[in-house]
Amino acid sequence: MYLGRMRRGVVLLVTIAALFWAGVAMGGVMTVDYHAERWWFIADMFTGIHGLVGYHRQKQVYRQIEREVSMGAGASGEMAVDQWLKDKGIALVHPVDNVARAYAGIAGLLNLLCIFDATILALMGRFGEPPPPSPTAGRQP
Repeated sequence: MYLGRMRRGVVLLVTIAALFWAGVAMGGVMTVDYHAERWWFIADMFTGIHGLVGYHRQKQVYRQIEREVSMGAGASGEMAVDQWLKDKGIALVHPVDNVARAYAGIAGLLNLLCIFDATILALMGRFGEPPPPSPTAGRQP
């Protein structure tokens, strides 16, 4: 969009956002989890504000878990967190967790690819929408 290619920019913006949030919708807020899958988390962060919002919400859930687990008697640590997630119905389960993380991560990688593409186009001096092909293009006289 910075290069003046508004249609292309809007399509990419909507596609990346929809792909990321589709992953979060499938897997829940725990999809953007630094502790579980660090490489997917890094890919999620390439989505920009979407990844940051997802990570912030996931941190809120972890703080809530820690508060509730520390108040309750019984198990502590990772098993207690897993049990809490199961009780609340927000635990990621296989294969949905893999698909959800893949959707969100691929959105970030697509955004990274778009950044590289825009940088190359800017370095080449290709600003604005490309002109439509002429009606005579490709015809032999």
